[in-house]
Amino acid sequence: MYTFKILLISILIMFVCSCVVAPNVESKYDKTCQTYEKKVVLSIDGEWEPTQLECSSKKECKSDFIGKELISIIVFPVSAIISGTIAVVGNTVFWFNELGQCPN
Repeated sequence: MYTFKILLISILIMFVCSCVVAPNVESKYDKTCQTYEKKVVLSIDGEWEPTQLECSSKKECKSDFIGKELISIIVFPVSAIISGTIAVVGNTVFWFNELGQCPN
């Protein structure tokens, strides 16, 4: 029962953490000012695809699986922090750019 819980949690972690957060620029046209308003939004890209482990021994398979799981746990938060920083800076630049374009 304990092994089943660990396996289930590991699969769920790998499913969530295999995605990567990416910044995307969206723009829409403002008819009153006749300009494009841009903003940076975050989206989650990626799909979970299980990979087949190629190993010769049980110990090698275990270490390979744990290594891939640890990498996936690290990738998601790091990509979220970096992409979030890019979004904040990009939105600030777009806001300053749009600040003086259309007095309403």
